[in-house]
Amino acid sequence: MVPLGGVVNLAERRIVHDFETNLFPGLKERVEKAAGFPIPLEVSWETLAVAGESRLYAECWSAIYFEPLIGALGYIGRDEMGHRALQSGLKKVVLQNVKGCVYGDCWATLVDVVLTLDHESLTNASDVESRTKGLIGVLESSL
Repeated sequence: MVPLGGVVNLAERRIVHDFETNLFPGLKERVEKAAGFPIPLEVSWETLAVAGESRLYAECWSAIYFEPLIGALGYIGRDEMGHRALQSGLKKVVLQNVKGCVYGDCWATLVDVVLTLDHESLTNASDVESRTKGLIGVLESSL
């Protein structure tokens, strides 16, 4: 991964900024609606950016990180028991790309009320269902 201040150029940094400014607020709102409560989202933008691939950011980042999160939170919080479990056991979500995970069975961890979603930011974007199922499994076994 290339840090935003490194090889990623100005045009690509602008695309990251555009995502953060224009797309992220709507996605965050959908996450909070699915969870049923406001939840801090910490995004490590510098680990998501890949030099020369900015044309893929909006589509891939939404599919890789946000759609599975929205789906899993909606599934877990579909009843009062799940909603209470989410509220008491989930205080922050971190989105990053540091460990090189490309599959739904290795991308999610819940430790000390912090859910970390760590997946390569442009790989297997269409595999939303696998990531959603993997995240549901982590949440159900950890909450």
